[in-house]
Amino acid sequence: MGNLLGGAFVCWSAASGADITDGVVAGVWLAAMFFDVLDGWAARKLGVDGPMGVQLDSLADLVTGGLAPAFVAYRLVCESGACDGLVLNALPALLVVAAAYRLARYNVSAAESVGGGNGYFEGLPAPAAGLFWMGMTMWWGGVEYASGLELRVMLVVAGVGMLVVPLLMVIKRPFFGLKSWGNDIKIDRVRGGLGLGFIGVAIGTWFAWGNVYSAVPLCVLLYSGLALIFAPKNN
Repeated sequence: MGNLLGGAFVCWSAASGADITDGVVAGVWLAAMFFDVLDGWAARKLGVDGPMGVQLDSLADLVTGGLAPAFVAYRLVCESGACDGLVLNALPALLVVAAAYRLARYNVSAAESVGGGNGYFEGLPAPAAGLFWMGMTMWWGGVEYASGLELRVMLVVAGVGMLVVPLLMVIKRPFFGLKSWGNDIKIDRVRGGLGLGFIGVAIGTWFAWGNVYSAVPLCVLLYSGLALIFAPKNN
């Protein structure tokens, strides 16, 4: 429920015209995803895990990883001056559709006990889309004095977030998770390298543009690329 309400707050903020780049929205969004990380652990510790939790978890993820990114993407598109473009107006809807399809597929797989607990996801997890667009709000808010290069890179990354991220969510290619260490030595090495990659991206964006906000969506794309390359084709 904390995940759900946090995502709803992001939607309300984007729809109401509030400043979504001041860090408050990103902080609430991050807290919502933190709840999402802990809910399964808490349910198991309390002995209340079960099918109801699977459904609630996915419904909440649809808000934080589907609706909230779509609201934020649409808001940023409008603030860029492209609000009258039919194509750009429609693109954020892909985030909602892709998240809903991916989460429904996950729930069916969980009910059928397909691939559960093996450390892999089928497609990019929906919360990753939320993390991507949470980073975009902070990056967008910090470009008042940005260079022309940074602005162009930011617009390209935003476009990738509306076109490629939905596609990554619905493909059936296995994506390795960041947990479940010890099951596959090769993937464990990739995870370790990915952690170093995250640090490298953060340092690089700091030296290039004086902020690390842009590192968040870039790290999501880095993870996606490595998952596509190294995860097994048939899991």
